[in-house]
Amino acid sequence: MAHGMRFLKFALPALAVLLVPSSARANSLALTSAGVTAGFTLSTFATTLPGNTGCCSGPFGIAVTSAGTIFVSNGGASAYVFSDVDGQTTGSALFTVGSNSGTSAFATAGGQAYGAQNGHFVEFTPQGTVDHTLTGVSASPYLGMWGNPVNGHIIATSYSGLIDIDPLANGGAGSFRIINGQFGDGVSVSPDGSIAYIEQSDEIFGYNIATGAQVFSSGAFAGLSGADGSGVITSTNSLNGDIIVNFNGNSFNTGGIGLLDPSTHLFTIVASGGTRGDYVSPDTNNGTLFLDYGDTVMRLSCGPNCSIGGPPPPPSTVPEPGTFALMGTGLSFLGAMVRRFRR
Repeated sequence: MAHGMRFLKFALPALAVLLVPSSARANSLALTSAGVTAGFTLSTFATTLPGNTGCCSGPFGIAVTSAGTIFVSNGGASAYVFSDVDGQTTGSALFTVGSNSGTSAFATAGGQAYGAQNGHFVEFTPQGTVDHTLTGVSASPYLGMWGNPVNGHIIATSYSGLIDIDPLANGGAGSFRIINGQFGDGVSVSPDGSIAYIEQSDEIFGYNIATGAQVFSSGAFAGLSGADGSGVITSTNSLNGDIIVNFNGNSFNTGGIGLLDPSTHLFTIVASGGTRGDYVSPDTNNGTLFLDYGDTVMRLSCGPNCSIGGPPPPPSTVPEPGTFALMGTGLSFLGAMVRRFRR
């Protein structure tokens, strides 16, 4: 469902916000017992618009820059670049820039941050300014956007339908092709780069990126309303292939996170009590998932050797600092023994 349409849906609750105690308006998103049992952890990455509960302001576009920092659009005139550490506020931003991205999503593709600006697809610098406009992409950005983890393309909704953008074509001017004429809200891409998932009429549909054919439908969700952002889990445990879904909710503190098994269609609520949820975006630095809410950007993790929205981080092969010290001590001792033996 388009953001403009949802604005009408949430207009009356938004007017009532002054009558609701501030404690009731706070984002109290928390894991359910099922979420804890499944191994998820949840934290607040950044608070960008305290007290906001509805559309159409607060965080929207999120992408990892080429410097590894996190670029967040606030859905209005400002955007921020943060260090990739939880507990950020607008006051702790490394850079604050003007923005005209509106409610469009951002994407990380090929290690670069992309998004919308003034009705065009653009590449951003690590400081959050526009590096250049993708002039070879004549389709106008609509809402959702996601980087294909396999080929570095951008899959996005546009006013021409669902499109596949090659941002490096034509010397960086970019090129695009229309996947199909489908319109949707949030967009995500399967870890193998073959399926685009988009949110349409509170359901999630999957489309083959190569052919445009529909290959998946979630059906109706029970217990949460307003499906928006999604991300596919890659892991070595039973969560592998499951889909994380972020929900708008339909009143104060009813946004939440669901877990969908695409094979069985089993749906589980893993977090509830949030303000209005929206897009999600992968943190390509560590395999966690950023989730937009009306006032905050939350971070969801599914544990070791598990990532949401991209391939899992490789197992660490670098010894801990203490291990280096022990290795050094052992080598020194061995060297001393060898020298003593030679005497």
